[in-house]
Amino acid sequence: MKLLPLVALISTTLFASTTAHGADWPEGFSKCAAQGGTCDVGASKRKVSFGIKNKWVVKSLSGKVACTVATFGSDPYPGLDKKCAVGPLDGGTTPPTTPPTTPPTTPPAGSDPVTQAAPPTGWASHGTGTRGGAAAAQKDVFLVSTPSQLLAALKTEGGKPVQIKVYGTIDMAADAPFKSVADQGVRSLISLPSNSTLIGVGPNAGIVNGRIMIKGVDNVIVRNLTIANPCDIAPVWDPKDTSTGNWNSRYDGMNVDKSTHVWIDHNTFTDAPRTDDQFPKENGKLKQCHDGSLDIKNGADYVTVSNNVFKLHEKNTLVGSSDDTTSDDGHLTVTFNGNHYLDITGRSPRVRFGKVHIYNNYFQGDRDAKLYPHHYSIGVGYKAKIVSQHNAFDVLGAKECGDVVEASGSSSKTGAIVDSGSLLNGAALGMGGESCKFSNAIGWTLPYTPAVIDASKVRESVLRNAGAGKLSVR
Repeated sequence: MKLLPLVALISTTLFASTTAHGADWPEGFSKCAAQGGTCDVGASKRKVSFGIKNKWVVKSLSGKVACTVATFGSDPYPGLDKKCAVGPLDGGTTPPTTPPTTPPTTPPAGSDPVTQAAPPTGWASHGTGTRGGAAAAQKDVFLVSTPSQLLAALKTEGGKPVQIKVYGTIDMAADAPFKSVADQGVRSLISLPSNSTLIGVGPNAGIVNGRIMIKGVDNVIVRNLTIANPCDIAPVWDPKDTSTGNWNSRYDGMNVDKSTHVWIDHNTFTDAPRTDDQFPKENGKLKQCHDGSLDIKNGADYVTVSNNVFKLHEKNTLVGSSDDTTSDDGHLTVTFNGNHYLDITGRSPRVRFGKVHIYNNYFQGDRDAKLYPHHYSIGVGYKAKIVSQHNAFDVLGAKECGDVVEASGSSSKTGAIVDSGSLLNGAALGMGGESCKFSNAIGWTLPYTPAVIDASKVRESVLRNAGAGKLSVR
């Protein structure tokens, strides 16, 4: 299929509906069906909403759910077609019953999300900064909606700037299901070059059955995409992984490897629709097909991860892949800010070696949830050097700092962390208390000035702003 430049597609696709948003369902929910359709909620009970225009009914349901008045028992908006959306697990923390009144954050007047630089409030702005494909010539701006168009657009020459706008959901297995491990490895790969911007157009832009690789390159931006974490078709059993063995999978939703100046912003990473409750147990363990949502490793530097939603996942983000990769020490400079972690078991993030700044993130979960129970949020691993500021943890069952901040790894290989202003279920986090005794010898200071807000305001700010579909892209 011939790849068409953006200008050739504007008249037919560019201005399709891009304004639908969470006003038709609670914040933190995702649309699953229009009225009369069916939502596949899964085996575990979840919150499901029915309604539109700031009016909805919410019930705890499981299985195949008919999006009808009969299912929900009342009609919040008679005479108009409603929508159904799936939210958190039953018993988990629930978003507010009405959306925040403050409108979504928008770029400064006269700016374009496609050409915006990484803001000066994170590591990606360090040194030469991060502009991605902002300088692309018009012939190197593409609107893509199929795997072949996407892969063709990525074949740039000599690092020339390129802008790739994703319209709709691109399924990397659309031509046929993956036939083998080798087939999946080849056809799932989306390898981004230097000086590139990959950005979604509209609220429904995303990647399914794909893995985004940012390896050995510089100056890359990924924004406004919903990324379904890839499911390995052949997980491998490792009898030496823990004392009882474990299943391991190969692919992350996104991987930043040996790269510099990377901005990952306003995306949504999720296991849905293939959540872990849909898979069998073998050898006494869940045959887990997912690996990480976003991993950052092998000396990657100057990375900002901002305003993303990470939800419904177990092993979320590694910064540094191994205690033995000592060459990472002094590298892995990463900022996490404004992100929403919803029903994530752990690694949000788990850090080795890196100079990592974690501020104004919102962590939401339940330690007793049947699916994706919260284990910990921030993992302080070997030689980690973490600055934490004004994060908000709303975790059912979490009683002390050690429930959300963990010393990941062996007692002989410790890291350091300092925190200021963070809250756990509305109270001071308690860093330095009995459950959170860490070294505070981080050995570095921030090279930029973050726009930190008080932790009491983080929940509202993050729910309003984080995730795919919040940017107006043309």
